[in-house]
Amino acid sequence: MDRERFEELVAVGLKRIPARFLEKLKNVAIMVEDEPTAEQLLSVGIRKDGGDTLLGLYEGVSNLEGGHTHRIFPDRITIFRFPILEQAGRDEEISIIVADTIRHEIAHHFGMSEDEVARAERGRR
Repeated sequence: MDRERFEELVAVGLKRIPARFLEKLKNVAIMVEDEPTAEQLLSVGIRKDGGDTLLGLYEGVSNLEGGHTHRIFPDRITIFRFPILEQAGRDEEISIIVADTIRHEIAHHFGMSEDEVARAERGRR
């Protein structure tokens, strides 16, 4: 899948986020990159050759930590195209993984830990 189509799926995934959360998503850039950098992998404890995958990453100071007062640069949510494409076969699967990844990273923005996000995701299924 080319980058343009993938970015369209990211836009669709964002539209699936309830408005009450999107309204509070201030000063956050949503980006698409092909792959995470070595530094991004390291920041979450993943070794490049370790076999783990990073589909998305929230970088910033969560709302619960009061990180959005007087900040110039936005927080960032990055969705990684190649790892998602490797996990999914069809466009429909890609769309689901993208939407799940966006929701996951937005949850981090609102202060949820990895364990809390995992519990919430299990509750959705």
